[in-house]
Amino acid sequence: MNALTNGLTIFVESTQKTYHTIRDWDLALGNNNYIGDPSMETNYINVPYRDGYIDASTAMTGRPVYKARQLSFELGGLRNRMNWDSVISKFRNDIHGRICQITLDNDPHYYWRGRVYVTKFDRTRELGQFTISIPQAEPYKYYYKDSTEPWEWDPFNFLTDSITYADQWTVDGTLVKTIGAGHMPTIPTFEVTNLVNSLTVATGGMTFNLVSGKNTFPEITVGGDEAVELTFTGHGKVQIIYKAGSL
Repeated sequence: MNALTNGLTIFVESTQKTYHTIRDWDLALGNNNYIGDPSMETNYINVPYRDGYIDASTAMTGRPVYKARQLSFELGGLRNRMNWDSVISKFRNDIHGRICQITLDNDPHYYWRGRVYVTKFDRTRELGQFTISIPQAEPYKYYYKDSTEPWEWDPFNFLTDSITYADQWTVDGTLVKTIGAGHMPTIPTFEVTNLVNSLTVATGGMTFNLVSGKNTFPEITVGGDEAVELTFTGHGKVQIIYKAGSL
């Protein structure tokens, strides 16, 4: 295949196996419109005798909420024409109906996630074509590192990538940390070790008790439009775990 051809890395979560469409399957990606547009959940309220509508789309969350997205990758390649039926069966056995993470060669620091289907298989002599689709992909693509993994200068892209690394913090009294803004709000996990007596985290006028192990609080989100200040009080070690994302 041409070295300039865009390829896909497909990681199957249930089997922990990874495939690359060019290196492993010798298949070319034939379309460019493979990522569907994000569609926002909206709520417009019609009030009698009032001009227009009331837009309550963000009333509950204070931010846009997006529906699932459609991903569709058209793949094609050459095989002995008598082998194509067994080849497509292997692809279906490997990935069809499974939750997968898909990374594009031209966007290597992010992956899309959803249930994959192998569809629309057709063959003309040696040329076979089919589609790998995720009809209900998660609306955000995920950054390939989480907050526990140090970021690297090379190959970090300051235009598109996110610095999320948060080392394990030692709390001995009061400790204030700020989690920077991002593009995808998410509920973090606070992992606590070496807890002595008590440990709390406070933000936005709310205070929560932390226990040993993993802690999550639906009221706390990070990675959204604004930075979040967290105040820890007590004695112990804590690490915040979350992933960044982008539309």
